[in-house]
Amino acid sequence: MNNMNHKEFGAGGERIARLLLEGKGYEIIAQNYKAWRKEIDIIAKKDGYIIFAEVKTRSSAKFGTPSESVNAEKQRHIILAAKKFMLENGGLYSKLQPRFDIIEIYRDKNTGKNYARHIEGAFIT
Repeated sequence: MNNMNHKEFGAGGERIARLLLEGKGYEIIAQNYKAWRKEIDIIAKKDGYIIFAEVKTRSSAKFGTPSESVNAEKQRHIILAAKKFMLENGGLYSKLQPRFDIIEIYRDKNTGKNYARHIEGAFIT
């Protein structure tokens, strides 16, 4: 990761993901929402959906794709945090259909280029 630590690397991926979503017309509601020691990277809305997005940033697919690391346990944590968010803010977003997305970010440390893949409806409750 060159001169970048793991946390900075991931935060850079989240910035890229946010720009990607905004460029696609999503309205960002929250970032790094925490509930019960669980976190949702980005919460957004668009077209009647409230989106709970997990951002996974990697420098390569050497150990599998970023989305493959969002296993059943991680999905359960995201779903629990999403339920808490809806309990706290349900009145604002109660008419929106929940959706769970994954945004894969590849950050090439050699070229400095970034690649993003948005997987809509990556998992369900």
